[in-house]
Amino acid sequence: MNLDTVGVWIAALLTLALYSFLWRENPLYRLAEYLYVGLGAGHGVVVTVDNYIRPTIKTSLLQQGKWSYLIPIIIGLLIYTRYIRSVAYLARWTIAFFLGVGAGIVLTRDFKPYFVTQLTATFRSLWVPGKLSTSINNLVLVIGVVTTLTYFFFTTKRVGLLDYSARVGRWVMMIAFGAAFGNTVMARVSLFLGRVQFLLGEWLHVIRT
Repeated sequence: MNLDTVGVWIAALLTLALYSFLWRENPLYRLAEYLYVGLGAGHGVVVTVDNYIRPTIKTSLLQQGKWSYLIPIIIGLLIYTRYIRSVAYLARWTIAFFLGVGAGIVLTRDFKPYFVTQLTATFRSLWVPGKLSTSINNLVLVIGVVTTLTYFFFTTKRVGLLDYSARVGRWVMMIAFGAAFGNTVMARVSLFLGRVQFLLGEWLHVIRT
């Protein structure tokens, strides 16, 4: 029995152990769960050390002399001061730094694709000559956006046209949430089918993969 066969057997048994949760929670499921979380955390640590920490210290600091890198290193290490009660407040500096950098990245990099681009995409021509399907699609999109926005309009009482528009907006959101949920279910089913193909193909050789 070679290493590949051993790996297939380990993967198959752990897969069955994880799916045993469908029957009820049991020691085999917890063992597989803990192994998955532990191996994932260990893999993350190794990748971080090899791809970031070691090149930064060995190449950037010692070989290239980029001593300015010591500043973010020190800021990162301050997070561990929370385990020392007398200087635990210094950990807030690290959190504040990451929050500031994260906010800056969102405002400069993600603001346009996740907000401006999506906003401008809703400005569609309601009539496109010679393209009836495109015109209908644009009309449905504009109606859906406007009615959904009116659902969150709380500064006045919903009466008349505003009430009907808010109701249509609620149905639009329900359809959108349903489509998103269905897409998630299909993705999970696809993952399940992949594991079934692995078990019946590479492990039991019942089907050809």
